[in-house]
Amino acid sequence: MNRKTQTRDPELTRARILDAAEELFVEQGFSAVKLSELARAAEVTKSLIHHHFGSKEQLWEAVKNRAFERYFQAQMAMFEEAGEPDALLLRRSVEAYFHFLRDNPGVVRLFAWTHLEGDNHCSDLDNQLVGAGAEWIRQTQRRGLLRSDVNPTHVIAVFVMTCTQWFEAKCHHQHWPDMGSDEAFLEDFMKIFMEGVTPRK
Repeated sequence: MNRKTQTRDPELTRARILDAAEELFVEQGFSAVKLSELARAAEVTKSLIHHHFGSKEQLWEAVKNRAFERYFQAQMAMFEEAGEPDALLLRRSVEAYFHFLRDNPGVVRLFAWTHLEGDNHCSDLDNQLVGAGAEWIRQTQRRGLLRSDVNPTHVIAVFVMTCTQWFEAKCHHQHWPDMGSDEAFLEDFMKIFMEGVTPRK
């Protein structure tokens, strides 16, 4: 299939641009990637990138959203399928996020570049998920199944930041004495975390 044929299929062209952009952004970060380099990698013109995404910044947001979408959809489905609010869903959510990051190292690198470059844009997906998660925790607190003296959004922040940092900094801490495997860390973290959010007797 030649480039001329590819550009006649808008969805294929958009996907090719996203694929090339994700690969380059994961490798170099947002700031270092030039639009001309991206166009060469995707085998399209710069004007076609502008046509589909408007700007490099908007393409960056589209790449991040697409990378996060799989976890977003799975987590939102967990909320919809769950019954009464309880602590079990919180445990399952932590484990799902941890395993998502473990299985998607490219996403971990995208997050790392986002943090390094001071990108303060919070996507709609992020806001929706945190909002839904915080509301679930709040309802579980009202039922007396999670301690009520902590901010629900802080509960989410604790596990998100811990899981993200575990994978972002793994090249460093994996050499610490007796650090062990991903699953060993997750098991111990869950003991500490769930004990911390359990109501005081």
